[in-house]
Amino acid sequence: MPPVPQFGAHLPNAPLSDIYDAVSYANNNGFDSVWLGDHLVGAGIKVWDAMEPFPTLAAIFSRTKLNLGISVVDAARRHPAVLAQNIVTVDHISNGRLIVGIGAGEAPSIKPFGIRWDKPVGIMEETIRILKKFFTGGTINHSGEFYTLKNAFLLPLPFQQPHPPFWIAANSPRTRRIAAELGDGWLPQALTPDEYKRFWKEIESHAIKFGRNPEKIVRANTIYANVTKKEEEGPNPIELPAKLLSAFWPDTLKKVGIEIPEEFSLKKFTYSPESIKRAIEFAKKIPFEAIEERFIYGTPDKCIERIDKLYKAGNHYFVCILLVPTKYRKNQYELWGKKIIPYFKEQYQ
Repeated sequence: MPPVPQFGAHLPNAPLSDIYDAVSYANNNGFDSVWLGDHLVGAGIKVWDAMEPFPTLAAIFSRTKLNLGISVVDAARRHPAVLAQNIVTVDHISNGRLIVGIGAGEAPSIKPFGIRWDKPVGIMEETIRILKKFFTGGTINHSGEFYTLKNAFLLPLPFQQPHPPFWIAANSPRTRRIAAELGDGWLPQALTPDEYKRFWKEIESHAIKFGRNPEKIVRANTIYANVTKKEEEGPNPIELPAKLLSAFWPDTLKKVGIEIPEEFSLKKFTYSPESIKRAIEFAKKIPFEAIEERFIYGTPDKCIERIDKLYKAGNHYFVCILLVPTKYRKNQYELWGKKIIPYFKEQYQ
């Protein structure tokens, strides 16, 4: 029988007071975990603030008994030894509540800072392999394409053994293979139910070839949501944020015949008032009906219907990014806590 659905609340990037408030809302509304992003430059239209996730998770752990996640660590921006020590430290501070999402990164937090990023997926894969070596407790000698280590070791070992779970942000054939081999969880984003089912079969097949039990891999998904108490008249409030997000997903829009200008690829895009203005103008031209299946929006009943389709496609853990202004955040959490989460906990217990 499939596991009971679980829900994570993705916290704002900053300021710390907003993060603390969101943790409190998650505590009071039935969420299973809270998550922070990992950005040097936070995603936004006018505000690009971002707190460093590891010390921020350490700051909030005493405010919650929920699991703590990072969605997702940018593998290119930290040497694996530094990343390993960060992970172990927060794992001990939280008494083993840490979940480590890890991905290949994105240009806004890398390109302006001169960080090597010519082979992002290769860097991510090698980083994960080195992390796993560090967490065995032995001495490491490693000569790879990106990193060299000689007689290296790190102590203490993680609180969780053999290490905190790694959930791989896998949205391509190559990264799905990596997730199948090295991941404790799969954490794509904004997939349709049909895509989720199809891509999971791909991971399942790879995992079996690697001699792994695919049922041990957590089937997660980052979902973007805006719940409303009643049906909105006119455009839904999620429409423009959804279009703007989609403007940075060239492979997604290509499936529906929409070509994205190269400058908006997350392999190239960097934030500035001018670049955001161009992105918004392009996003407005995207037909909402071409992307709406990727988003969770509308009344609680409508959101339940959409999430249920994902669950029945094999998606068991939902990391929720709530596309709402700060002033509506508390109300949004309460709609999840009163309507959506209880439905799934009762329906599938």
